Amino acid sequence: MSQGSEVDILVVEQATNAIQQAGLPPSKSHLIRWLLMASQSEQAVTISGVSGAADDVLSMRDALIELGVDMDFNENSWTVHGVGANGFSTPANGLNLHNSGTAFRLLTFACLRMGEVVTVDGDSTLEPRIDRDFWSSLDVEVEFGSERQNLPLKIKGPFRKENLLIDGSKTSQHLSAILLSMPAMNSPLDLTIEGDIVSQRHALLSFQIAAECGSENEFGGHRLLPWKCQPPSQVEIPRDASHISFWKLYEILHDTTLDIPEVQVKDSIGAELLTELDIKVHQTVDLSLANDLITPLAAAMALGGGGRIFGAGHARFKESNRIEQTASMLAAFSIEVNCTPDGLEIEGGQTPESPNAVVQAYGDHRMQMTAAILATKVGAKIEGSELHRVSFPEFLNYLHP
Repeated sequence: MSQGSEVDILVVEQATNAIQQAGLPPSKSHLIRWLLMASQSEQAVTISGVSGAADDVLSMRDALIELGVDMDFNENSWTVHGVGANGFSTPANGLNLHNSGTAFRLLTFACLRMGEVVTVDGDSTLEPRIDRDFWSSLDVEVEFGSERQNLPLKIKGPFRKENLLIDGSKTSQHLSAILLSMPAMNSPLDLTIEGDIVSQRHALLSFQIAAECGSENEFGGHRLLPWKCQPPSQVEIPRDASHISFWKLYEILHDTTLDIPEVQVKDSIGAELLTELDIKVHQTVDLSLANDLITPLAAAMALGGGGRIFGAGHARFKESNRIEQTASMLAAFSIEVNCTPDGLEIEGGQTPESPNAVVQAYGDHRMQMTAAILATKVGAKIEGSELHRVSFPEFLNYLHP
């Protein structure tokens, strides 16, 4: 396995022996939220289980440091010295959230409490995920990069609306962003939510973490109340269960069984469906609560019993359009799947073949990692040598130990 520098290509050679043990990164969904909560406290909070944290998490961590939050670092823990609900300072050079949509949405809204202009930027995969309508609806000063470009985004609060309409059909993260910034609000906020809220398990995670920090707000309510942020002094981050999907693909590809760390159902954010799923037989899988699984799961189902994935329409609004581009990426390995409005139709019993060109990952870490797993069987050159670092920096070390 090698990583090309000039053209940014990951070369994965056919494996001679199957691996036996797999790992999982810390859950970036948990860690990003806890960093924000710890920063808004008035005490020190030690967050453990951070070894191998994703680049998305590091973007959030480093941005909080730019906002004036002090942190101490050990091998497997970070201690965050909270600045209180209104203690953020204006960053001198703006904030760069790189690829992280979660960090962008949560932290950009959090910056509205300061009443100063903050410039927030990111990379090319973050650009199309910016919802202009949402940011323009907040009655704050907003300046986009240009008429056609969203980034860099300049925004200035304070946010003082008492009523707000949000669209829940593309992302639940705007709801999470508002909830997790309620410690800085002076009055309740009445919400009107259009459409069904997608990724509900992630929204529920936000409400759960907020509750552990003193919030009395409940998911499903339409009035959010302010609260004083008082997180526990010690927090343990669970492993990211969504990455089990890559190892399930590896198992069926190499006809083996891996030693994979267990993640409790309460921490799995929808990925617990993998524990009961027999990919070797025809399956109908609802990904309305776990759309991040679509790409590796589709590949595994194609090698196994096939079936149908539905409920994943909001996967179109991730780093890539994960419905159409999953089909395109798998086609490079001669695996055929058919796109539907909210998922994929998958014929089983297929066998991957070596691609005859560089496999496109579309700037999406889950595309790149799925392609890398398939390449352990047939070899491949894959676009984006560092994309896996977005969620799982140690991923390649497990493929070829």
